[in-house]
Amino acid sequence: MKMRAQRCVSPVQAVMGVMDGKVHKAPPKTEGAEVLMYMERLQHLVPFCPKDRPVTKLELIQSVIDYIYDLEDALSSCEEDSSSEEEMECVESS
Repeated sequence: MKMRAQRCVSPVQAVMGVMDGKVHKAPPKTEGAEVLMYMERLQHLVPFCPKDRPVTKLELIQSVIDYIYDLEDALSSCEEDSSSEEEMECVESS
């Protein structure tokens, strides 16, 4: 199943819709099932999230946050390594 990004309604648009009497509610069953599907997908995508047992939403979100921090650290260290290599090349060629 291919995931699609969904456009979010801004708070201003939501308030304007309420003021105009145009409030649309999504069916609760499909919305809950969709959230569960995305939560399960996240659990399988994050490497350090336990896959052998069910996790709470809070545990899953914390695992995702930790993974994002790990990725940021890896990216920043990679950028630091590449910049120091470029400096070394400049010094060697002089």
